[in-house]
Amino acid sequence: MTATSVSRPPRPTILQIDLDAAAANVRAVRQLVGPDRKIFAVVKADGYGHGAAEVGAVFVANGADALAVADLAEGIRLRQRGIAAPILVYPNSLPEAAHEAIAHGLVPTLVDLDAARAYANAAAGPCDVFVKIDVGLERLGVPAEQAVKIIAAMLELPNLRLAGLCAHPHAPGGADSAYVEWQLGRFTAVVDELEARGVRVPIRLFAASPFVLRYPQTYLNAVDPGRMLYGITFPGETSPIPLRPTLRALVTRVIALKELTPRERFAELAPFPVTASMRLGVIPMGSADGLGWLHAGRVLVRGRAVPIVASPSLEHTRIDLTEVPDARVGDEVVIIGRQGEAEITAAEVATRHGLGLHHVATTVGSRVTRVYLAGGDRASAT
Repeated sequence: MTATSVSRPPRPTILQIDLDAAAANVRAVRQLVGPDRKIFAVVKADGYGHGAAEVGAVFVANGADALAVADLAEGIRLRQRGIAAPILVYPNSLPEAAHEAIAHGLVPTLVDLDAARAYANAAAGPCDVFVKIDVGLERLGVPAEQAVKIIAAMLELPNLRLAGLCAHPHAPGGADSAYVEWQLGRFTAVVDELEARGVRVPIRLFAASPFVLRYPQTYLNAVDPGRMLYGITFPGETSPIPLRPTLRALVTRVIALKELTPRERFAELAPFPVTASMRLGVIPMGSADGLGWLHAGRVLVRGRAVPIVASPSLEHTRIDLTEVPDARVGDEVVIIGRQGEAEITAAEVATRHGLGLHHVATTVGSRVTRVYLAGGDRASAT
């Protein structure tokens, strides 16, 4: 996949996103879970750093029924960008935000009666809500043992209409199936008791990526995959479907070259040791862009690996181009990705810095232009 020749961003530091991979991944999830289950495609954290509106539009166009975000402001931004699909907002806001959520047609997730009262008071008519059940993560959510009582109290309030229940089950590495079944059982027990009381639960949303990948019995009638839609699996995970990374490359360009010789005076105060002649390059990406957590200790220039010199500064980073005498200002510098036969993978970067692979793109600063590739061409840049 190549980009068409369009004008480059003013700052030549870009994160390339493969929209064709995003489309293929959500289609693969649809094939896995079947035609009748709802897919809530998760685009939280600005689409895991890829751009929520851009990848969200692709997910919806290729089979997702709805999007899911973890912050009300994210949902509002999606509406402002023209996303008309249903948007579920996981709990992450205060009750006074109810008016904003309703005004933008967002579906909130409730975890207590105070929030339920706020939405009941803010709504002028029927207001669809989800309720989150805490089945084991011990974070946000109504405790499973109290859920039926609390949900019944919520539904006594005016205007509220139960659209579904959701959970964020705990998925530690190496978790056995008994732990999965225990959490699933806590969730389905709430569903069963509510329905026995005549309360319909239209959507039962339990399986996020770790469960979609490994435990088909947790699919229920809806799933909310996140990182797997971006082609991200963790070490030791085996995907039952082909997934393609959506993070194509993180690249910049050489903006300055200089020849260095060893200092005769104050060598001990130099910002880095210069013991022999060095050809130094400078790239316009630094710690303010996340580079402190995004490099493998080397970058690629003209198909060759060259070391990063010292630590990235706020705006710039030095690279040692001594072994690439033909390097010139304007040359592409690959921080993550392939150049010729050489490659630096996102997984290598993540391992070096102790990051989860799903945190790599989120660590790329917002100043770095996202360039979207689709159908062999550069689709757009933001």
